[in-house]
Amino acid sequence: MYSFQTFLTQWMSFILATLFMVHPVHTEAVTGTVGRAEVLCGIFALLSLKSYEKGSGYRKKTVWMPIFLTVLLIVIATLCKEQGVTVLAVCCVYEVLWLQKVTLWEGLDLARILLTRPSKLPSWFVWSLKRMMFLLITTIGLMAMRIMVMGAQLPFFTSFDNPPASAPTPARQLTQWYLLPINAWLLLYPYPLLCDYSMGTIPFLQSFSDPRNLATMNFVTFLGVLSYYALTGNTKTARQVSMALAFLVFPFLPASNLLFPVGFVVAERILYLPSLGFSMLVVIGLQKLLMQERFKKLVYAALIVTVAFHAGKTARRNIDWKSERSLFQSGLQITRKNAKVWNNVGHSYERERKPEIALQYFKQATIVQPDDGGAWINVARAYQALELDVKAMEHFRKAELLMPAKRPGGSRRLDPKYLSIYVSMAAILRKDPARQHEALELLKKAIRMWPEFEDAFVNMGDLLVEMGRIDDAETILTKLLAFAPRNEIGLYNMGVIAIKKNDTMGAKEWFERCLHFHPNSPHAMFSLTAISEKQSGIPNEEAMLDKLMVLATVETKNYKLFAKIGLIFKKLEDLPNAALYLETAVEINDTFATAIFNLGHVYKLQRENEKAIQQFEKYIELNRDNINAWVLLGDLYVSHRTDYNAAWKCFEEAKRIAPDSLQVEHNFCVILVKKQQLQEAKQCFEALLDRDEDNMVKTNYDKLIALIAKREKEFSFNADDL
Repeated sequence: MYSFQTFLTQWMSFILATLFMVHPVHTEAVTGTVGRAEVLCGIFALLSLKSYEKGSGYRKKTVWMPIFLTVLLIVIATLCKEQGVTVLAVCCVYEVLWLQKVTLWEGLDLARILLTRPSKLPSWFVWSLKRMMFLLITTIGLMAMRIMVMGAQLPFFTSFDNPPASAPTPARQLTQWYLLPINAWLLLYPYPLLCDYSMGTIPFLQSFSDPRNLATMNFVTFLGVLSYYALTGNTKTARQVSMALAFLVFPFLPASNLLFPVGFVVAERILYLPSLGFSMLVVIGLQKLLMQERFKKLVYAALIVTVAFHAGKTARRNIDWKSERSLFQSGLQITRKNAKVWNNVGHSYERERKPEIALQYFKQATIVQPDDGGAWINVARAYQALELDVKAMEHFRKAELLMPAKRPGGSRRLDPKYLSIYVSMAAILRKDPARQHEALELLKKAIRMWPEFEDAFVNMGDLLVEMGRIDDAETILTKLLAFAPRNEIGLYNMGVIAIKKNDTMGAKEWFERCLHFHPNSPHAMFSLTAISEKQSGIPNEEAMLDKLMVLATVETKNYKLFAKIGLIFKKLEDLPNAALYLETAVEINDTFATAIFNLGHVYKLQRENEKAIQQFEKYIELNRDNINAWVLLGDLYVSHRTDYNAAWKCFEEAKRIAPDSLQVEHNFCVILVKKQQLQEAKQCFEALLDRDEDNMVKTNYDKLIALIAKREKEFSFNADDL
């Protein structure tokens, strides 16, 4: 805290730095990725104040180079976080109250002279005024740039993001003012801390009779008294308090909900810079107490205990931030009235492909906040993942009823989260060919509500191809690429359409264009390689393999990509690497049937028969209609486990799928031989001889006849001995 040695002694600055460093409220800003903006903004804000200090002085002329640097640093701070612009106000407080030592009453006298007799103004005040005017002009310029970049309209937030902002009068005003002591309490006593304060976490103050209004009144009164002391006091302590209040109040104002609504109720990360002012207030109080000799030991003991407790809480809070699930589950320990927290825990399970667990959290979110359409969408998607399509459609319909009205200002665009309802319902309906026209109408409806909704265009193109309406699909995708020329799926599907039209060169151009914008697109890469092989007539698995293995270092969760690499290694007869990549694919998605089947086959080829059996058993739980899986599993039961009954059941399943399969019938005969039922086996083989085209049956039949003859001869010898 080198900058604060301007205001405090070196020892007090060290205490300030320690208190600031261990404050638990910083955890979100330091640990969360989004908090980088707060930290960077704080760094450049302090650098700008230090630069301003060098460009100004007590009743001295301006050194403009550091002032220009100050403006540059403030611009950088503002680019990091919009509240960085408030450092300009901190610099003005530093200029007037700290540097020039002007009190409120002296300031009023100078203002009167400025309005009535400006020529009588003291020169030092003119220099200070020029510096502050330069900062003011900079502020106006920054705000103008912000309006130019983002438009003159304030961002739109839903009532779930910031419930008090949409509450009726007086609940809105009373609740927003009550948030001030809530934030102050987090600085004073940061226990407990919460990841999200929206929705039902902080109940509204419905009337003036709510006892929580006393907290607001006490806070405003205390802040008012402290501000009066800072503005009117002509002592070093008063000026220290003024700087502490400047750091506490000004950076917090843009996020206070008092000037304009923001996208949250309370957010711990925005207290990062204000906590610096709060810590300075604490240090000023400690400084006063330490002047009393009898209080020194008690003050230092309390300080050590506070630092220790804050450090412990910060360490514990970092454990909460270790993962998304641990963070939001810690939130459920504090409040169970926040649907967003329930939803986020559910999402963490959803990402781990555990929809049955996620569903329970999503359902709880709908109980806590029945009017939250997003929670109903989450429930529907969980049912969809569980392949309970009827229930999924039912909950998507409920979410549709809760769809918010169009945004203020006449915009036709809705939150894509709600428009995705139609895409999801269409995905369910298109499974039934008789209802594909209904799915098409839903996608059209989504496009009417947002004419540039990319997902709807992509899915409509897919559906039209599936329905055989190739020309219509091409028209839709052409419209998509007109406003989204880099859409990966759109570019790829145009190549697919070209292939269906037997336009190989056109398809190649589309796939190459897709790879130009998306070099790691696996589908385009596969298709382009396939076209090259078809044109050259020479398979080029090695060339494809190199590209895919590079892609796998980036797409570390793409189980289809790892399975594809494994299949290529299998084709190249590199079984160890084939097993390695197929194992990775199954580890990422343990229900990906293609990878499971091929992994079992690789294990069988490597003679790791027990592993192969486990994979085939796992596969048939997912797909009972693959004859090859039943035949391979039956063979393993025969050759490895000698479990002929289990093998017989496998071949019966295979016969169910392919009743006329000669291979399956032949396997029954082999089992009879293994069980020493030779006459039954002979009859079995004889029944198949007429269908034997490659002499497989005849070869084994001849072996069986030889075996029977040998056994009869041995029996004859044994009879003669009798």
